[in-house]
Amino acid sequence: MEGIGYVQAAIYTFIPILLVLPLRIYWFKKNVRGLHHFRPGTSSVLYAFPWKEFSGDFILWLLMGLGMAVFYTLHLRAPFLTGVKVLLGCVSFGLFGGMLSFLSMEKKIIEFLRERKIDITVSPKTLFSVSKKMLLLVLTVLGFMVVAILLMVFMDIQYLLSHEGFPGPDIYFGVFKEVLFAFTVLLVLSLLILRRYSQNLRAVLARQLRVMEDISQGKYDTRVPVVSNDEFGLIAAKTNQMISGLRDRDFCQVSFGRYVTPEVSEKVLKGEIPLEGEMRDVTILFCDLRGYTTFVEMRKPKEVVHFLNEYFTEMERTIKEHKGIVLQYIGDEIEAVFGAPLDLQDHPEMAVRAALEMRKRLKELNIKRETLGEKPVDHGIGIHTGTVLAGSVGSPDRLVYAMVGDTVNSASRIQDLNKKFGTDILISQATRDLITGSDVGLSSLGKVSLRGKSEEIEIYRVS
Repeated sequence: MEGIGYVQAAIYTFIPILLVLPLRIYWFKKNVRGLHHFRPGTSSVLYAFPWKEFSGDFILWLLMGLGMAVFYTLHLRAPFLTGVKVLLGCVSFGLFGGMLSFLSMEKKIIEFLRERKIDITVSPKTLFSVSKKMLLLVLTVLGFMVVAILLMVFMDIQYLLSHEGFPGPDIYFGVFKEVLFAFTVLLVLSLLILRRYSQNLRAVLARQLRVMEDISQGKYDTRVPVVSNDEFGLIAAKTNQMISGLRDRDFCQVSFGRYVTPEVSEKVLKGEIPLEGEMRDVTILFCDLRGYTTFVEMRKPKEVVHFLNEYFTEMERTIKEHKGIVLQYIGDEIEAVFGAPLDLQDHPEMAVRAALEMRKRLKELNIKRETLGEKPVDHGIGIHTGTVLAGSVGSPDRLVYAMVGDTVNSASRIQDLNKKFGTDILISQATRDLITGSDVGLSSLGKVSLRGKSEEIEIYRVS
């Protein structure tokens, strides 16, 4: 290098670096402190922090490179190409340093969101794809490496040609060392950038995998922080949308199951119940409280609701234990079915055994009421087996899963006969024929005419 030795060149090179380094540290810490003022809902501000770091590095080194190039060419009277080489070196440092600062700030954001448990779930409005990031890195590494090395080789060749005589081996070895030094520096910086990028990527994917594991276990209270505006940020945002959808679906299913039995709600949500309905052989059970009108007149509405909830809870639990489902509550009456929508081979016997258990639990409920100074209550149960049309019934805006057919009406009429015979559980001949061999005690009350029907059917009392 004309007019300047290698020692002086090194000094002139490292002095600007020592001047720039404190400024970069100050700028980085300032942006890190800016994270603490971040407010959820301003994700675009969050994505700007890494780019502030990148642009700060690049602009600072560009200005430094221009200043050094002018200083070398004007003050030290170095060749123009030397100034260009210095400028390219500074710009290279700016790009590589900017990338490292970008990734370092991205890491700080990941740690910040994890420590503060802040969920950024909104999809980034503008995407800077991973492929663009990698392309920028590759072009920077290869482009500046090639340009810098070629420039060095060109200047060294020009220097050799300008001197007469055969140069000594030290000249060639010096050229080799200069090229090797530039190559080593660029390679080390590239490896540092790739290492930091892989660390950030592992941190993001690890969080993504933890959330996916929670989803597989039915836990929908976690979120994947959207820490970047690339494909990984988009995947995180879509994962959060999926979590919200699954949570809403489960909430709807659970809420739906409170109004419709889980067996019915599950089939409805899966679309397994035909819109036109299906013919099924089932056993229908009706259960009606006795003296309900008088009971309501003597109590406040809250007391009535409390009692009904307690009574219905016990009766429905019994029905479920015997593989039946409650179709609906009609005032103080319960309508239940055995054998639909799920198949049940022994549905007549299960319905009768459920009625017996309901009788037992009503006695236990009455004992509790008597200890509180309340009067006992009675109910009547009617059971009939036959074919019904099972399906969704109602208007386009509101549907219910219901049983339609003469079997349902007959079961309701049989339940009414308990008032006539002074009984609490009555079943039809059709149900009686299907539980032959059971240890259930049955006694015939003869044939009776059901209200609204001309044909008589035989009724049995369950004792």
